Amino acid sequence: MKLGRLTVPQRISGVAILVVALGAFLPWASIFGISKIGIEGDGVITLVLSVAGAVILAATTGVVGSERTSGRKSSIALLVLATLVALVGLVDMNGVAAIGLYLTLFGGIAWVVGAVWQLALPKQPVTAPAPEPQADV
Repeated sequence: MKLGRLTVPQRISGVAILVVALGAFLPWASIFGISKIGIEGDGVITLVLSVAGAVILAATTGVVGSERTSGRKSSIALLVLATLVALVGLVDMNGVAAIGLYLTLFGGIAWVVGAVWQLALPKQPVTAPAPEPQADV
């Protein structure tokens, strides 16, 4: 894995995706000591969206495989996924919300910020790595 290839907005999106995935396995609602974890409800949706986002981010940025730059289409796809996650978190927010739902909501918002920031960046051309200096023997 070559995480150095990620821009700052892509790193923000990547961390937010991990937070959203983690939030799906934590309690989303808790009252009187009884709780319900995210994957027993809408957490399945956010988990699937975060996995899809991680795959798109890894495949289009060259974190895995050859060096690439993410295109506008992949950035828009990530923005759509992020917006859906944030909306699910917002719609499910209620008076008995627990840590998993808060992580999902805030992770979704951070993911939206990273995706919008990535879209606002000017496109950068792929540059070949500099040749290594030859030692005089």
